[in-house]
Amino acid sequence: MPDASPAKRMLRAARSVGYRSYFRLARVNYDRELLARRNRTPAGTFRCYEPLNRHGSDAMLEELAACCGPSDVVYDIGANVGIYALALASGAPDRRVVALEPSPTTVERLARNVRVNDLEDQIDMVACGVGDESGERPFYVSTYPELSAFDRASATRWAATVADVRSVPIRRLDDLVCAGPDDRPPSTDLVVGDLAVDLPSPDIVKIDVEGAAPAVLSGARATLERHRPIVLLEVHDEGLAGDIPGETTAVLEALDYGIRERETHWRCEPP
Repeated sequence: MPDASPAKRMLRAARSVGYRSYFRLARVNYDRELLARRNRTPAGTFRCYEPLNRHGSDAMLEELAACCGPSDVVYDIGANVGIYALALASGAPDRRVVALEPSPTTVERLARNVRVNDLEDQIDMVACGVGDESGERPFYVSTYPELSAFDRASATRWAATVADVRSVPIRRLDDLVCAGPDDRPPSTDLVVGDLAVDLPSPDIVKIDVEGAAPAVLSGARATLERHRPIVLLEVHDEGLAGDIPGETTAVLEALDYGIRERETHWRCEPP
């Protein structure tokens, strides 16, 4: 395959410099808690330590907000620093959001954003990954934090590199969600702060896991069959091996979910 054109190489270099500068600024702002700016999104406005409002026109967040009832339970799988969780919780005091995020550094930032908005009573933060098996797995921390993943290829997209590798917990969603009052998840080692893992059944599930959607869905079969939540997900197949859209479709169709493909995401609903 021929090398990229000079123009493309320059574009990649400029993008790399821009990303690195942004993430450096974000790290300083979070570490020192300098400025929690107002972040406006299609789902709500809240304060956040991110330097820029990067989800101000997020189509999946807008559709997700339209799906949610005022007292729904929403699972934010791949919560990152909490933009979706914060937006969906703000302005809806009876709504509960379960934010699941595996990156230890990102969980700390998520906690800061939740705290500065006084949303601790609405947002449950669970420090783990979600997949098709429960255990411990290596997690690749990317120099572009949003690309950090359990897959090295995901963490090195867009000319990013792996900054660190950590062992973090990963759980099947079926092992976390209570089926009823006598069927409690057995583990409390996924606690952030004083919040134990004792999760209610979901009405809405959002998935943004850098190409791992098939594994997340495979580990959530019982939850999807029993509770029938609406699922909104990003597929993330760019630059990754395997047929991620095909694998995702196969799991959903086996569960009788219908799929509506949008430009940026999929909306998946039970019959």
